[in-house]
Amino acid sequence: MRRVWAMCVAVLLGGLSVQAATGIWKNFTCMNDVRAMISDGTGFWAATSGGLFHWSPTDNSFQLLTNAEGLLSIDLTAVGLDQTGQIWSGTSTGIIHVYDPATGAIRTILDIASAKDQTDKRINAITIHGDTALICTDFSLTLFRVSRFEFGDTYTRFGTIPVGTRTTVTSAVIQAGKIWACVSDGQTINRVAVGNLSDANLLPPESWTLQIVGGAGTIPNTLTVFNGQLYAGTSTGLYAENGGTWTAVGGLTGKDVVATAASSTVLIAAASDSTVYTVVSPLSATPYGTALAFLPTSAAPDPSGKPVVGTSGGGILTSGTAWTAHYPNGPTASSFLNIAVDPDGVVWAASGDLYGYGLFRYDGKTWINFSKTNSPLPVNEVYRVSVACNGTVWASTYGFGIVEIPAGATKLDSTKVYSRNVGLIGIPTDLNFVVPANVVCDSRGDTWMTVVAAANKNLMIVRTPAGIWKFFPVSVAGTKLANLMDRPVDRCLAVDAFDNIWATVRDGAQGAGIISLGNGGELDSTAAFLITANQGLPSNQVSTIVVDHDNDVWVGTDRGIAIILDPANPFRSGGIAAYIPLNGLVVNTIAVDPLNQKWVGTTDGVFLLSADGTQTLASYTVDNTAGKLIDNDVKSIAVDGRTGTVYFGTTHGLSSLTTAGASPRSSFDKLTVFPDPFLIPGTTQLTVSGLVQNSSLKIVTIDGTVIRDVKTPGGLIGFWDGKDNNGNDVSSGVYLIVAYSEDGSAVANGKVAVIRH
Repeated sequence: MRRVWAMCVAVLLGGLSVQAATGIWKNFTCMNDVRAMISDGTGFWAATSGGLFHWSPTDNSFQLLTNAEGLLSIDLTAVGLDQTGQIWSGTSTGIIHVYDPATGAIRTILDIASAKDQTDKRINAITIHGDTALICTDFSLTLFRVSRFEFGDTYTRFGTIPVGTRTTVTSAVIQAGKIWACVSDGQTINRVAVGNLSDANLLPPESWTLQIVGGAGTIPNTLTVFNGQLYAGTSTGLYAENGGTWTAVGGLTGKDVVATAASSTVLIAAASDSTVYTVVSPLSATPYGTALAFLPTSAAPDPSGKPVVGTSGGGILTSGTAWTAHYPNGPTASSFLNIAVDPDGVVWAASGDLYGYGLFRYDGKTWINFSKTNSPLPVNEVYRVSVACNGTVWASTYGFGIVEIPAGATKLDSTKVYSRNVGLIGIPTDLNFVVPANVVCDSRGDTWMTVVAAANKNLMIVRTPAGIWKFFPVSVAGTKLANLMDRPVDRCLAVDAFDNIWATVRDGAQGAGIISLGNGGELDSTAAFLITANQGLPSNQVSTIVVDHDNDVWVGTDRGIAIILDPANPFRSGGIAAYIPLNGLVVNTIAVDPLNQKWVGTTDGVFLLSADGTQTLASYTVDNTAGKLIDNDVKSIAVDGRTGTVYFGTTHGLSSLTTAGASPRSSFDKLTVFPDPFLIPGTTQLTVSGLVQNSSLKIVTIDGTVIRDVKTPGGLIGFWDGKDNNGNDVSSGVYLIVAYSEDGSAVANGKVAVIRH
């Protein structure tokens, strides 16, 4: 019996396979969207929608912190600096991170995020005054004692604000023995609340007084102390406080001041109309530089007192003859709807359909971002990316055709943008609105794609190796289909080992499910057979089709997976099997690695299945990876077969994991053995790289005694845990590593020093 699909399989959370043991996570996000910023004297820390970064103006270098470096969330909304140099960052969900640049350690504060009686827990600001951190949230002002690393009081009611009113605090400072805070109910109550620190207890609301700044309709946004005087940036200008009276600062009347910051010599104010001002004398502001190209969110002075501005979408801006943007090299958005890896290991990413940000390219060091404004890309709505014949990359757009990128290219060619110019026909109501699916290549070098709802019903497209374009209708039971794959997430093609083309279907007349042309590589076939839930699919809502190395066709649906075991005759008895362990899960994507293992992306994380599909080897979620998997709703997965790196695309960023699933070498050359020396006992296994397919290992003492026989996963990499064949840790010494092929005809050697401690 080939497989027992209905068997019960335990999901090993966290992963017990060798792949999990090799795992090094990385995250890739857009850090252009700065929510908050602070200077540490040598550079600037920026809290962004994609994590935390430090920019050093001296050498224009960046340090990045994401989930992979220990953050529990990268959706940062606030940043602060304490007396010891630690960086505090707050998130949209209430998590607080405290990062020590000297040691690299990150501590987390989860009390606010865990508050069960609150829904909106965003950290709006963190201001640190001496040993006290003022934490402003969507429901409170909380004091935190830095030296003790413990909470003090939390204030949720202020003055005469009615009981039960949810009060958001956006900014707070300590000045003249008082706590000052911008409070609002989001509607009619917008005040500065003042609490005297000499009072024994500020928990009662009557301990706080409420002050109107600039009129009843004015919203206080931010508070800053400059030369011993308190200033409030508001929706109608900048105001200075003196004895309970707020006086408007000239030059900013009517401006919505969203960010303020001060040094000993200057106060900076940035307004929502992208203008920046400086205040030197107490009540007079002067415009600074030209208008910003992006909306300001935060500000800080540089050592000379010049404004540095954090922006939404433009990173950090510094002034000179013009504003200059500074942000880490990365994708221009954190949306990775679809990803692919080309033969050179370059990652390509499509950013979205209705609201796209273009096409991203990453070669392991540098990101290149293609958009409508900087390249021949016809539109930013790129929703599919595929690797086809000869390593060419194809970018499918939503409504504007498809772009071919030759292997190795780093630029787009305007002559390789295909739409009506090669005969593609769009939807009936707009013949120019052409929506192609992904692209596949058959063994003859033909490039296949489909066009959604083509008006002439030529849904199937093929380009021959000679460059000739051909167009076909698709028929089921003699009836032409009017549509294939009418939803962006469902537009998927695959080709099996017999050169049969498979596609998802969303056609009202013929139902939904998948079709196979059964064409065997022929270009003039228009007939297809339809497979639906009636024939054994878990659901007709199909999201993905892939063909594995055994020529089994894996079909992902919104209710689990089906496997077509005989693509040439899918309707034979037992030809379609449901994969029981993932039954009921919403499957978004499936990828096959060089070891024929299946990586399944769902709305509930990632599952790694064995080559024969009978075991779930590992699962990865946001929780069990401590946030290193950026999001549980994994939209796309791609595998770099050269290195075994697996990439997980989400709408919140890209995660990668190093695994043992790398393609083996065709012949032995040189083994790489690490770590050397190898310390045992320990949590790290010895890694042996450079293997041929299905290699085995022998661990041999210097005198020639074989102490351990090891079966490798079958790819480029194998492992040894430091034990002998009896399960005992070996003694300290030098050991030979002998790798040999499956038939014993090829052998390679290495050695390692083992230290038993």
